[in-house]
Amino acid sequence: MTSTEYRARAEKLLTSKHPLDLSQHVIDQAAVWAQLATAAAIAEAAEKQIAAVSV
Repeated sequence: MTSTEYRARAEKLLTSKHPLDLSQHVIDQAAVWAQLATAAAIAEAAEKQIAAVSV
């Protein structure tokens, strides 16, 4: 998955039509997706940097 896809999952969890739906479990899940998005973004940036150096 890309960082954008991970971020979309986190946003979907936190964008509820009912504010009471934001249980601690949902917030914890969103935090995990956000951490995965950050890790993926770092990996994507590293890949771009390696590709730029290799050219």
